[in-house]
Amino acid sequence: MKNRGFTLIELLVTVIIIAVLSSIAYPSYISYVQKARRTEAQSALIDLANRQEMYYLDHRSYATNLDTDLGMGAHPFITDNGYYSIQPSGSVSAAVGFTLTATAIDTQAADSDCATLSITHDQDKQATNANGTNCWK
Repeated sequence: MKNRGFTLIELLVTVIIIAVLSSIAYPSYISYVQKARRTEAQSALIDLANRQEMYYLDHRSYATNLDTDLGMGAHPFITDNGYYSIQPSGSVSAAVGFTLTATAIDTQAADSDCATLSITHDQDKQATNANGTNCWK
């Protein structure tokens, strides 16, 4: 008589294999998702920098408030998916320049490798990680 089905040992081996593969794959997946979400901040920063330049052409000074001056609907501005908060950092000099900084919030705040990204009036893009290297790519 043939037995059909799985033995307990076979089932346990299968579960252990799946657990090992999951423990390796899940952190890689999370890291990939965090890197992919950075593009939202990068594109929003570039868009806001372009808006700042258009504002400068019209008013001969840079905007200090993203809501009232640039019409973004909020100050600080929250990106579409809610992963980053963007605001002017430091002192915005109306005649000299600006620096916009995107800070990771909510679930993206776990991205310790690249938690803040910034762009300046001369298109200098910075996003340094714990190693001190620029992670804006």
